[in-house]
Amino acid sequence: METAVTFTNASGVRLHGVLHRPEVIAPGAPGLIWLSAGQKPRQGAWRMNVLLARHVAASGVPVLRFDFEGLGDSEGERYHGRPVMDFYGLVQTGAYRQDVVAAASFLVAETGPRPLVLGGLCGGAASALFAAPMLGRRVRSLALIDLPVTVSSAARQQFLEQHPEALVRARPDVADTVMALYARKLLDVNAWRRFARGESNPKLFAEALRVKARGALNGHVARVPAALRPHIEALLGPPVGDVPAPDAPPAPAVAARAEVRNELLVPILREALAAGQRVRFLNSSSYHPVFMAHLGERELGGDEAALRARGVTLSAAPDTNHIFSLEHSRRALFEAVSAAVRDAYDPPRSAPQPPTRA
Repeated sequence: METAVTFTNASGVRLHGVLHRPEVIAPGAPGLIWLSAGQKPRQGAWRMNVLLARHVAASGVPVLRFDFEGLGDSEGERYHGRPVMDFYGLVQTGAYRQDVVAAASFLVAETGPRPLVLGGLCGGAASALFAAPMLGRRVRSLALIDLPVTVSSAARQQFLEQHPEALVRARPDVADTVMALYARKLLDVNAWRRFARGESNPKLFAEALRVKARGALNGHVARVPAALRPHIEALLGPPVGDVPAPDAPPAPAVAARAEVRNELLVPILREALAAGQRVRFLNSSSYHPVFMAHLGERELGGDEAALRARGVTLSAAPDTNHIFSLEHSRRALFEAVSAAVRDAYDPPRSAPQPPTRA
């Protein structure tokens, strides 16, 4: 059963959403709060949030999705007319965590005491992670899909748009688009004329080709003899993600010119794990290199067994775009969230049990 609901956040602002309440709630089932990305309303791209909520609710788990303050149907100050990248920066640093806390209280009040799962794509993942320590042990697990590991700003976006080679290096998924566009121009006479007049940008194609080559060879560099690795690294060029040195954060004047690592994530993640919350990361293949450069290699280094011992699962869906719209990537997304839900059962379980009436 899907019901339109309204609740208030800590500021007294009315938030609107939809509660997916199964007719039969499975014994020990948690509640899932699935959070929207960026400026997206509660439906999500390709109605992702709707389909995912129905998928989870069909297994006997209540699900709440809602519009954050100032977005969609919810009340509050609107952000229209402001630089969208600055707004994303607010989301990426936890601006909506109080809304998530209010949603958690509402879901428990409506469906009874139960463990909670928080999850979302991109900005929704950031909102989930920042709210998790505030909810403590009430949250049993997190499903973080393409968690943003950098902080956006209008200034940085303007630099990337004016320097497309830097954009390709910072966002590897753009390389596929660039190469496809140049491939279509091979038989375009006008394109060759623009090239002859110096009006095209061959550096952009070269950088896209380098990024693709580095992505293909990265996994094989470890097999190269140690003496040759520096030469291979020099040939491959700078790492994907344009990563600033960990011990030397960029100065304000430089910050707009690089992907600025979100330094808040590591302590927040450690707080969540210290509270006993299990964390499942799922990345799209296009975003995974950036995630690893800024967070994964720094905080999640180690083999799979070591991660599991910390309560962390990390995976990447192959051939996947950021919104997981392809059929195989939808399956990967639904399975990751379902696994996070299974992690949260009270007591935990690995497979669905016959439901009983709530």
